[in-house]
Amino acid sequence: MSENMESRSSATLAWDELQPVVWYANRMQCQPGFAFGPRVIDEHQFILVADGFGTAWIQGERYEAAPGSLFYYGPDTVHHFIADEEKPFLLYGLHFSWTGNYKEAGKGISIREVSFDPSVDAKQDNRYLIVDPEQPEGCLLITDIRTLSIERFEPRFARIAECYGMDESGFKASMLRGLLLELLAAMKQWDRQGNQGQPITPIIGAIAERLASHARERYDHRWLGEWSSYHPDHVARQFRAQLGVTPYDFFMSRKLQLAKDLLAHSELPLLDVADELEVGSIHNFTKWFKQHTGLPPGKFRSRSRFI
Repeated sequence: MSENMESRSSATLAWDELQPVVWYANRMQCQPGFAFGPRVIDEHQFILVADGFGTAWIQGERYEAAPGSLFYYGPDTVHHFIADEEKPFLLYGLHFSWTGNYKEAGKGISIREVSFDPSVDAKQDNRYLIVDPEQPEGCLLITDIRTLSIERFEPRFARIAECYGMDESGFKASMLRGLLLELLAAMKQWDRQGNQGQPITPIIGAIAERLASHARERYDHRWLGEWSSYHPDHVARQFRAQLGVTPYDFFMSRKLQLAKDLLAHSELPLLDVADELEVGSIHNFTKWFKQHTGLPPGKFRSRSRFI
């Protein structure tokens, strides 16, 4: 632990003491200029910028938000976000507690609008330190902002949001706890690897972009060869090694996000959404969507939209 870390009084908890509870998780495509705050919450929150740009203030400190920015703040920490007018951000929001009773995970969240003047109002220490008493290098210090790999971390936030949207079940809260612990462990591994991990080559990065841009179509394995000078199977192996997911699963995750966007931000009938994404009949679309989100498309559309 560094001298600077010791000189301030950040909240501390050991890895084996973590019993996190997820209170709310969501994905939101913000409209141009969309803003929330200044506000405070009673829980802790991660905000991941998956795409787009904007500005964030945490206790009066200004940060430029870009893809890969992960923001953190705890209870009663004043925060304020404004999306860019030209390319507003796509956000994942995760409200949670570091410890708690998972049986209370349906209690809801508390949000209060406030004001903050950095020249007058006192700042609190917004850092959180997770420690391994036997291995100092195993510590994870969470601060206002850090930068993560979108390719590696967006799927983790997406899975948490999908799990939260499932119909109530006896294992849902336990699944959310496990997914959040996996996320924290992945953040520690990311730090330990010097924010590198296995590098993503330009070819694989370009193929990921093209798969995302073709997500309204039916998947075609031959694309991998057409978009590179290699055999499709070789490209698929490299894609999975670098991004941790197969090209098909990456493609279908982007198709699922398109489906969510169309349901949340358009009034297209469900049949038209299914046709737009080439996912077959309305029966097949409903079955596929519910399998991956836990909710039928109509119920997903009716949920409130806030972060």
